[in-house]
Amino acid sequence: MILSFGAFGSLLFAQTADSSGDGSEPISESPTPTPTPAPTPVPVGDIVSQAETTAERLGKIQGALDQTPDIAAIENELPRLRKQLDSRAAQSSKLLEDKPSLETLRTIEQEWNGFVKDVPAWKADLTSRIATLDGYVSELENLNEKWEKTLGALTSQGNGARNSNTNSDGNVIDIPKVVLQTIRSTIASIVSTRKLVEEERAKLLTLQTKVSKEETRINETLNSIKQVRQEALSHLLVRDSPPIWVFEQKDSTFIGYFGQIKASLSEQFGTLQTYAYRDRENFLVHGLLIVILAGLLFWLRGKLRPWVEKEPKLARAFTVFELPIASALILTVIFSGQLYPQAPRILTTIIGGTALIPGIIFLRRILDPPMFPILNALMVFYFVDRLREITSALPFVSRILFLLEIIGAVIFLIWFLRSKRLSDRIQVKHHRIFSLIKKVIPVALVLFSVACVANIFGFVSLSLVIGNGIFRTAYAALLLYVIVQIIESLLTFAFRVRPLSLLNMVKEHRRTLQYKVFRIIQWLAIIIWGFVALQIFSISDTVIKYATDVLTAQLTVGSIAISISDLILFGVTVWLAFAISRAVRFVLEEDVYSRLNLGGGVPYATSTILHYSILVIGFILAIAALGIDLTKFTILAGAFGVGLGFGMQNIVNNFVSGLILLFERPVKVDDFVQIGTHQGDLKQIGLRASVLRTVDGSEIIVPNGQLISEEVTNWTLSDSQRRIEINVGVAYGSDPRQVMELLTSVAIEHDEILKEPAPRAIFVGFGDNSLDFQLRAWTDSDNWVVVSSDLTLGVHDKLYEAEIEIPFPQRDLHVRGVDRQLLGRLKEMQDRSDSTP
Repeated sequence: MILSFGAFGSLLFAQTADSSGDGSEPISESPTPTPTPAPTPVPVGDIVSQAETTAERLGKIQGALDQTPDIAAIENELPRLRKQLDSRAAQSSKLLEDKPSLETLRTIEQEWNGFVKDVPAWKADLTSRIATLDGYVSELENLNEKWEKTLGALTSQGNGARNSNTNSDGNVIDIPKVVLQTIRSTIASIVSTRKLVEEERAKLLTLQTKVSKEETRINETLNSIKQVRQEALSHLLVRDSPPIWVFEQKDSTFIGYFGQIKASLSEQFGTLQTYAYRDRENFLVHGLLIVILAGLLFWLRGKLRPWVEKEPKLARAFTVFELPIASALILTVIFSGQLYPQAPRILTTIIGGTALIPGIIFLRRILDPPMFPILNALMVFYFVDRLREITSALPFVSRILFLLEIIGAVIFLIWFLRSKRLSDRIQVKHHRIFSLIKKVIPVALVLFSVACVANIFGFVSLSLVIGNGIFRTAYAALLLYVIVQIIESLLTFAFRVRPLSLLNMVKEHRRTLQYKVFRIIQWLAIIIWGFVALQIFSISDTVIKYATDVLTAQLTVGSIAISISDLILFGVTVWLAFAISRAVRFVLEEDVYSRLNLGGGVPYATSTILHYSILVIGFILAIAALGIDLTKFTILAGAFGVGLGFGMQNIVNNFVSGLILLFERPVKVDDFVQIGTHQGDLKQIGLRASVLRTVDGSEIIVPNGQLISEEVTNWTLSDSQRRIEINVGVAYGSDPRQVMELLTSVAIEHDEILKEPAPRAIFVGFGDNSLDFQLRAWTDSDNWVVVSSDLTLGVHDKLYEAEIEIPFPQRDLHVRGVDRQLLGRLKEMQDRSDSTP
């Protein structure tokens, strides 16, 4: 049983029933076949060359009769399969007669499902091979008829008295005996080759019959198992045993029961021995896999230990390397379903024990001590389950053991739930899983109580379904949790070593990547656990059938029929399109564009085009998933688009303009542009509008049509160089040449000013109050405003040090027509001011 928990891919084997038919139809309904032209005799002049061609073809056919590897494998495996089926059929028949539990039925069904998966492939190979041989037989019949007619035509002349024939002119020609001998030899070769082909075909037909017989046998057993299971499910609420206090003494003694136990164990170990001998290569591969994994983990332990010393938080993940053997045993359980198809029950039990015990040892190294009682209890319950399997021939003893196991589980869960000491000792990092366990315990207590009461009053089958279901789902959860922890530990170090550590996205976003990958693994584990739980409780078929009926129920509107599954598939497809787009753009931006010499704006344009392309493809696939005829959808979308085109011309214009911006790239993301009175960095080019972040920090939404139709100044289209102009005036009487040298020196001394083109000072002209100069300098710095401020400050300091005056504006006022009263008042005010001491 535990094997199914580890071998995720082998939990549910597909039952493939090969449906075959003769493919014949009534003659009245079949079209009249075109008659195959009858073979014609070989011309005399072509007999030798045609004989050589025929001999060559016969050689190829005979060479093709050599047994292919697939057919040889079938001949070798079929006797082994028959022998194994004989052994399993006897065990299964005996178990089915004894009214086994649903858990036992599930295990038996898994074993027989494992036999089914190879048989259809065998039948397909045989059918294909037989069809090829049929073609050879038909071809040889035609060749034989052609050469027989040729021989008949040559020997019919002269009543056999002489070997002669007539040419086209009616003249009699002699046929050499060697030619006739060649024809007869060719016919003999054709006949012998056809005999070989027919013998091979008969052999394969016999083999195909044997394979079909074994397939029928497997299907009959599976049908019997399903019937017994359906009967058991329908009688779950029917008492199948007397109450626990009523002990029925059977004729058989305990010694006889123990003899049955011994015989059962002997039979199971015999089956295991036969299986191990047949698939000894798989056991060898499993052993080598464990040795290689353990050796690799042991070697990595020494390499990674210094990392843990430098980064102590990796100590928990390092546990997988400190326990290499236990980790290797657990990891190989994942592949056990592929290594051991059709594994007997005793082997699944052994593998389950070798996975559960190392798993508990591993968890005791990474969990807090308050979690240890759960691990210890699960180990005890697991071995009690194995004891119950051994005593299954003693129904009353097995029933008592199961009742005691349930009572023990109830007592333990109540103690664990009420223990305040355990709650106080749990650490914060494990508080989440501890709280989850405490939330699940009340549900388990209710189910265990129902199982206990059912066992006491004789509803043993119901008790086994509930009790075994809880125990086995707990084992599955434990094993899956261990596997998830090991995988996460390995990935934690994988993100820190090469080659993953060389990726920029890992360097910059390691925590985010780890979190997302771990979440995916955890959700996969939850889904697998849910599927396993449905199987354990024997309700997977019922749930799947009910879910299928609900999801496939269709709502018909006119000629369109939509189901819930179609809507879910539509949503999932659209969601996947967005997720794939994000992932692709993330990888490109982090690890592709940075390694390529691409022009400015090319990465953004490429990412944007890919984004919308993936979304469009995803939307088309989602529409197809709804079952809508894409032809009708195209017509509807076209008509709807015409209406939108008239009503939403501006939006369509902006949409087309956005595509032009992405492909033509007159402006690119991060370009410094001026649109009207606004200047700033272009932060985003959308399909409808773009975002401009101005120098004052505000963000302006600019329609794409405006970027195409209006004048836009792009300061960084071809390069990021920008000319800075500083205007300054000095007092009349200053030396212009000295001023120009000072201005030029200011620009030369600044680190952000380019040497080429060289900075230059220009004498602009004579102003009203000053000699006007202009300093021109080039910079490729994004902070050109700061550079301009630095140059202005430097010019001021240089002129001040050189004692060159920067004049201020002066104006002469000419007063005309002043009021006399106003002049009198001004004079009085002046006299009063002069008289004031």
